[in-house]
Amino acid sequence: MPNPQRGFTLLEMLVVIVLISIAAGLVGFGLQQGLKAARERQVVGQMVDALRSTRARAIVSGQAARTEFDLRALSFQAPGRPLKHWPADLQVTLHTAEQAGSAVEFYADGSSTGGNLLLANGSRRWRIDIGWLTGSVQSKALP
Repeated sequence: MPNPQRGFTLLEMLVVIVLISIAAGLVGFGLQQGLKAARERQVVGQMVDALRSTRARAIVSGQAARTEFDLRALSFQAPGRPLKHWPADLQVTLHTAEQAGSAVEFYADGSSTGGNLLLANGSRRWRIDIGWLTGSVQSKALP
């Protein structure tokens, strides 16, 4: 009695291929979202670094220094540093003293115009606080 050959039908093969495609798509989407969040965290870190270096420059030089923010061009720049850009889908709102315009100014004694930056993209949000008296720069993720 001959053994009947066993194998997969074309339909079974197609179902497996479709399931693999769906799984790969979900992994790709998750990876893309993770990369976006990492890029946004990197921008927050760059802004904090720019603000802190501006404060240090003002203290060391004994002269006021400013970190400039261009909300239309989606960019910021600390003195002596290259211009940095943030992603277009990241909303940035700057709250600072009116006389500073769209900048944060640090003074020779370490103080600043103070204020905060709010960064948001969907459910991901961050806040960078700049103390006016001490010029301290702190960032935190918001729930």
